[in-house]
Amino acid sequence: MEKQHRIDCHTHIVNQKIKDAYYQNPGGYAIIMEFLPQFANAQMPDESWQLAAEDERLFLSPCIDIHQDIPAQLAAIEEKMLARPECGVVGLKIFLTYQKGRADDEKMMCIYEFARRYGLSVTYHTGLPSLHLPTDDDMEGSSAKYVRNVAIAYPDVNFIVAHLDDPRFDECIEAMHGLPNMYSDFSGTFEPGASAMEDIEQTIRAYDRAIHLYPDAYRQILYGTDFCPPIALSAFGEYDETIRQIFTPDQFEDIYWNNPLRAFPKLAGILREKGIIK
Repeated sequence: MEKQHRIDCHTHIVNQKIKDAYYQNPGGYAIIMEFLPQFANAQMPDESWQLAAEDERLFLSPCIDIHQDIPAQLAAIEEKMLARPECGVVGLKIFLTYQKGRADDEKMMCIYEFARRYGLSVTYHTGLPSLHLPTDDDMEGSSAKYVRNVAIAYPDVNFIVAHLDDPRFDECIEAMHGLPNMYSDFSGTFEPGASAMEDIEQTIRAYDRAIHLYPDAYRQILYGTDFCPPIALSAFGEYDETIRQIFTPDQFEDIYWNNPLRAFPKLAGILREKGIIK
């Protein structure tokens, strides 16, 4: 699949070192999920805004710290993205599980109003956290069923339930069913030491079973890698192989390209303005 054009909807290419590692692989366009401040450190500085501004292959989803003043953060993001359109802001990232809270908490509504105003997509971490990052471990709060509630309330905003709400794969697909503004991915699967890696073939079978609960569910699945070598997330070929096992060849273009363009309309608009897509 090296020649497959692709949009990686979930990466943490937050600094030059990670970017260099990413593009040693057959990477195409990629969306950077900015880190929470407590995730970044001297060994892993977050330079997301600058990287996105300097490379037309990269787009950005700034993160929202839901334990801090949300309106103030939105105002800061608004100021930066309007002043620097070259940063290619296409979404927002919320780190549920790591931060206690639910997608449908009242304090979150201003995020979705902001996303609607600017045509941004909202990505949540859902399910199990990384073994390498500090976490509130609020698994219940990150459930896809709460994302479903806001997807119904905001039908003109797209919501991405990252990681298929690991390990609640069936429940995630059920939550998305009938809501064309909900999407998911299985990024982050190949983290050494994670429960999914204990029996990777069993994990892929569980993905396969969940995704095939409905014949059209493949239209809501996105290609994403969660690429971030400093936290042991550097798999590439494994995702291609997983896609080969779950989807039919005529669906590959949807997973790698068409679905990401629909999930991130702001990104599609940027590529359209550049004449890359019609």
